[in-house]
Amino acid sequence: MIRSYLKTAWRNFYKHTFYTLINVFGLSMGICCGIVLFLFISYHLSFDNYHNNQQRIYRIVNDLHIPDGSVDYDQGSPLILGQTLKQQNSAVVKEGIFLKKRSFTVSVKQSEHAQPNTFYENETVAFANNDLFKIFSYQWISGNANTALTQPNTAVITTSLAKKYFNTADAAGKIIRLDDKCNITVTGVLADNHKNSDIQAEMYISLPSVKLIYPDLEKQLFNDWEFISSKNNVFVLLGDERSHNIINHNIHTILKKALGAESPIYQFHLQPLAEIHFDGRYSGTISKPLLTILALIGLALLLIAGVNFVNMATAQSMTRAKEIGTRKVLGSSRSGIFWQFIIETAYTAVTAAIFALLATLLFLPVLNNWLQLSLSINWTTLQFLLILVVVLTFAAGFYPAVILSRFKPVSALKNVADQSRFSSRLSRSLLIITQNTIAQLLIVCALIITMQVKYLKSANMGFNKDAIIMVPIQNNDINGLTYLRNQLNNLAGVKSVSFCYSAPAAVTNKGGSIRYDGKDWEKFTENSIIGDENYLKTFGLRLLAGRNISTLSTAAEYLVNERTLVKLGIKTPELAIGHRLVAGDFNNTAGTIVGVVKDFNTRPLFTTIEPTLIAANVDYYRFAAIKIAGDKQAGIIGSIGQTWQKVYPKNVFDYHFLDQQIADFYQKEEMINKLIKAGTVVAILISCLGLIGLVSLITVQRTKEIGIRKVLGASVHSIVTLLASDFIKLITVAIVISIPLSYWAMHNWLQNFAFRIEIKWWLFALSAAVALGIAVVTISLQSIKAALANPVDSIKNN
Repeated sequence: MIRSYLKTAWRNFYKHTFYTLINVFGLSMGICCGIVLFLFISYHLSFDNYHNNQQRIYRIVNDLHIPDGSVDYDQGSPLILGQTLKQQNSAVVKEGIFLKKRSFTVSVKQSEHAQPNTFYENETVAFANNDLFKIFSYQWISGNANTALTQPNTAVITTSLAKKYFNTADAAGKIIRLDDKCNITVTGVLADNHKNSDIQAEMYISLPSVKLIYPDLEKQLFNDWEFISSKNNVFVLLGDERSHNIINHNIHTILKKALGAESPIYQFHLQPLAEIHFDGRYSGTISKPLLTILALIGLALLLIAGVNFVNMATAQSMTRAKEIGTRKVLGSSRSGIFWQFIIETAYTAVTAAIFALLATLLFLPVLNNWLQLSLSINWTTLQFLLILVVVLTFAAGFYPAVILSRFKPVSALKNVADQSRFSSRLSRSLLIITQNTIAQLLIVCALIITMQVKYLKSANMGFNKDAIIMVPIQNNDINGLTYLRNQLNNLAGVKSVSFCYSAPAAVTNKGGSIRYDGKDWEKFTENSIIGDENYLKTFGLRLLAGRNISTLSTAAEYLVNERTLVKLGIKTPELAIGHRLVAGDFNNTAGTIVGVVKDFNTRPLFTTIEPTLIAANVDYYRFAAIKIAGDKQAGIIGSIGQTWQKVYPKNVFDYHFLDQQIADFYQKEEMINKLIKAGTVVAILISCLGLIGLVSLITVQRTKEIGIRKVLGASVHSIVTLLASDFIKLITVAIVISIPLSYWAMHNWLQNFAFRIEIKWWLFALSAAVALGIAVVTISLQSIKAALANPVDSIKNN
């Protein structure tokens, strides 16, 4: 029986080649998108779930409740809190410290008398203690997790770093030099990090080394309850995951005792490891609601492809009526016909799945480069594909199979329609509306997301970000920096040089409360920007009143922005000049407001402009911001690099463009934009394929009618209009339904941005015109062909 079903399915598969190809191609595109989105979603859901103690690992994070009612979220916490928590609560089994260091210049010697090779390590170095390796699951190539980082001037590195430095993974005992300041001994080598982890470093330096590398920072880092930085991560391993509520209460008690009246401001709590990757408040990469939306998009694309199949099958039902009637007369049961059609559907689904898998394998390298990921096909993917084929087979084949199996033998043999023809037409109309509603939704979303991302990248942030390179500095000696600036300023093409902590806008900022004119501490936080007297010129910040700061002044001087004046209730910029200001972020240093600058964005455009001050402090300079001419940039940067190496011969010259740094703020939005646009193109293609197939089938069914109309004098235009009008009406209904849905979805999405575009009416008109235009062209291509056919042949052949 099964063999007979398979043979019959193959015959029908081959007999209706055109419609088979449409179904296979449409389904394969939908399945291909489903596979890609499955890979993308499962990749993100897999983050840090390979650790043996995953359910019992937590990070201590901070909700800073500002007196003005706002809340600042930070992933960092003071080290003393983790230490105290472990000492006072037996439920805390281990306390792991992970301090991310931005950059180091590393020099290594291949032999005792060889010249050292230098490397620049950016965002790949961290300070850690031994407990970190007991909390998380690392694979040790050499070394001992219990003792590797107990002593100062020791480090554990990954296999890749060992091969990079020493051309061998056997690096235990090797010496590396950091920033030409101290020698570090490699005491262990780890297997390379899993890519699906948010706790990433290539070099782990022992925590006791902080005292030697940063002696001025050591006391504050280990003992200050208010020393909070997003780079300072404290992890704890609990004996029982159910005890985290008790630990949170314990944290509250500890802070109340340590901070007194200020404890309500600092609300630290435990964040489960499983939430780190998804909580954007604490620098999470992607949100679970977004993954849900992407999953729904994948489901929608599969639905569109399935709708094509159902529509084609129900439209073909009348052409197969005699075949079904004959089978029933010869004894075939309703269930037999049902399973016959299910097997035909399975043929189509399996073929489409094979093509989809091949297409995914072919384009996956391009896709990975496009999305900056490392997705790959694995056994789980094949299992997903198998389940998807089964679900598609029954979801797409069930309704047409029921329609066909219910045909009455007499009516079928006479090719007489029964009530099922009306129901199939109604269902087909509803499916066409559903299909085009989804496609229209995606078109509108793609347009708005593209415009918003473009706006984010090109918006005026209140400062100049073009043709500025940011060069990390490792030496904060003021004489050396002054000499470097003089040398750079002598180069052709260098317009300005400023030493600073960061550019005006950055993902992470310094900040604290302020006191104005001897009053109480203000109920808002003030962002702190650290830069020299050339900061305004280099970044194009506009001075509204007063003068620029001077690094020659022995007293502290501050610049503030307009937003600060609004918060302080100061009417005009001139009224703030000369007044005293105490900055909490500068160790409560009292200084004078010497100038007011025009507002500018200090964070990505998700947030509003915040109160900000600018001050000079050479100890915090981390970058040289260099403004260069717009032409011949490669040559200018080459000259800057040569000058840099002359001044700092033992350091590696490295740089990045500020405009690219700003663009990187919106990587997630850019990624969403790419996925939505790709999904939109696929949805349109699948919908067009469906329309081509349906118009072709209906044209075949109405061939005699078209021939008679032409004999009676009907024009080509009237026949095309006749065939196209029903489809255009359905697509118009889909557009009307999609408008409020797409507006609601995009309005809610845009609320995530403090700076955003407006949703204009013409966006919906444009998307509707695009959808109707594509539909009209698609339908007309098939309709015109039928309308131009010889009416004699049409009547004779039917």
